[in-house]
Amino acid sequence: MARKPAKQVADARKQIGKAAESLKAVGSKAVTQAGKTAKEVAKTKDAKRAKKQTKVAKEAVKAAAGAGTALVKTAVKSAGKGASVVKSSKEMKTLKATSKKAADATKKAAKVAKESAKAQGGSAVKTAKARSAAAKKTAKSNAAKARKKASR
Repeated sequence: MARKPAKQVADARKQIGKAAESLKAVGSKAVTQAGKTAKEVAKTKDAKRAKKQTKVAKEAVKAAAGAGTALVKTAVKSAGKGASVVKSSKEMKTLKATSKKAADATKKAAKVAKESAKAQGGSAVKTAKARSAAAKKTAKSNAAKARKKASR
């Protein structure tokens, strides 16, 4: 009974470690996706047009601003696509599963530890009562022996 909580705690630790690994994987997936999105945006016609217009026509600020606005719109669209890719990725699914497992394992460990502590507390009280009763009995018999010796 005493080793079970330790096993549960070890299991919980393992599950938490797996969840952390999954979280790391999701983070790296998000970073790579963001990189891809940035490259994609840089390749778009809007980006190239904005680059050319800002280089060539410094006095045509309005046109460049229009192209910049179009670029921002394109970037927002691409970022949305990237986010959906991360959301539906294998890493994200793994993260959800491992996080749930870690939470369940932690809950189980806490429950078992509580039950174990309860059981140990109950057995300690029983042991203490038994020892107390034995000590009382011994003291009584010793007192009776002493009385007999004194009366002789």
